[in-house]
Amino acid sequence: MNSTDTGAGDLYEMMFYLVLILISMVVMVKWLKRRAKRKRRNDGG
Repeated sequence: MNSTDTGAGDLYEMMFYLVLILISMVVMVKWLKRRAKRKRRNDGG
């Protein structure tokens, strides 16, 4: 039973890190898009 418990813990840990990476990636993409848009607007003006 203990072996399965530790396995589940590792799985949850991996999932937790995966979610963290996904969230950070989404934030980065949104920030980069906003920066690109701002830069483009400044060039136009």
